[in-house]
Amino acid sequence: MGITDKPSVSAEALASTVERRRGQDVPAGAAVAIIRCLDPVESVLLVRRANNRRDPWSGHFAFPGGRKDDDDISIFATCTREVEEETGIALSPAELVSVLPPQPAGRRLLAPVLVQPFLFEVSRRPAVCPAASEIESYFWLETDWFRDSANHHVTEVIPGVQRPVFPVADYYIWGFTYAVLCSLLEVACPSVGEGR
Repeated sequence: MGITDKPSVSAEALASTVERRRGQDVPAGAAVAIIRCLDPVESVLLVRRANNRRDPWSGHFAFPGGRKDDDDISIFATCTREVEEETGIALSPAELVSVLPPQPAGRRLLAPVLVQPFLFEVSRRPAVCPAASEIESYFWLETDWFRDSANHHVTEVIPGVQRPVFPVADYYIWGFTYAVLCSLLEVACPSVGEGR
């Protein structure tokens, strides 16, 4: 299902399939929301995680979301709860467009977790009220900017590890968030041998 496809089943049924299709697989321990908006231009919401020495993703650009709590009735509930806690945005099941395949995250940071991405579409950019304890800042990434291969580079993200990145401000998008964006927007990421 591409970025512009709408589901042919209800959002609730689509979200609940995530729980059923895993069967005996390891369930996702976290969820993120890719919040896509077409007005004024096609863009997705990214947050910059607050600096916190206990958070392996401290200072990174990411989709809003987080780890599953014992009280969450589903991984979809985790997603919507975390997004509202971090950004103040209350996503509805009617805004769900697609459930993307779960992806591993945090392996290089020694904090591995299987993350379930959910793609939502909103008619206009909602007000964002970042939780200062978790979110340093946020911005709407224009997808045309990300689709331009000239904006992608390869750099050393941690000592001895080079990865494809997308520079933003004084840092860059890399790892899980970068891979999900490349897949979703059908961007060929540079290979590690193509440093710029």
